[in-house]
Amino acid sequence: SQGERRAASAQLARGKYMGLEMKEGDMFLFSSKTIPGNERGVIKVINAFSEMGVDIVDDSSGLYHVSGHANRPDLETLHDVVKPQILIPMHGEHRHLREHVKIANGKGMKGVLAVNGMMIDLSGNEPKVAEYVDSGRTYLDGSTQIGAMDGVVRDRIRMALNGHVTVTVIMDENDEALGDPWVDTMGLPEQGRSKSSLVEIMEADLGQFLGRANAKTLRDDDKLHDGLKRTVRQSANDEIGKKPEVTIVVSRLS
Repeated sequence: SQGERRAASAQLARGKYMGLEMKEGDMFLFSSKTIPGNERGVIKVINAFSEMGVDIVDDSSGLYHVSGHANRPDLETLHDVVKPQILIPMHGEHRHLREHVKIANGKGMKGVLAVNGMMIDLSGNEPKVAEYVDSGRTYLDGSTQIGAMDGVVRDRIRMALNGHVTVTVIMDENDEALGDPWVDTMGLPEQGRSKSSLVEIMEADLGQFLGRANAKTLRDDDKLHDGLKRTVRQSANDEIGKKPEVTIVVSRLS
């Protein structure tokens, strides 16, 4: 057991499993070694058993461990029985897969180490890498699937943690601000350390930035966006200790 919620031991710790039920005076033997990173889940199961009055025996003495993984002689025995032409090891850490390929090659089999996203061609006498495809976790976001590395989830987390600010500025035909910029916030407090309106403070700081900016900055949308964003984030950091996500909207009158 590694503390997985649906594992037999975890279900027993919560009540029943397959008609079986633990009771006071029973003994539960953990013959597994806890995989680093799973300690919290395993301890939760152990404590649940303890609260039932169940005695726990683990492998801390080194006497009871039973491995669920085949060792080298086991693998070689399987190779001798099955006699595969091609071997692609699956399930294990990279170093384990690599070692398994070495064992196969040493016994005259064609082996290849295929990592996630690697497409292998098995049509010939030996395996060949055909191509690479995108791989990794995907999430269902509403009715749309998104990749874990697409940045959508990361952006959502940043907005949840830091809030969001929208800044709107109108520039006239002479590349000068038409009136003061205005700010809308979401997920941020109304007041900061100064006990003044956070929106008003940011608008005032943005107005000062526009008043100090040179003509080159005011003409260049990229430079203007960067300056406005820096100003808002600095104002928010000074007042509430957070740097929110910022959307800048610059409208230019033609």
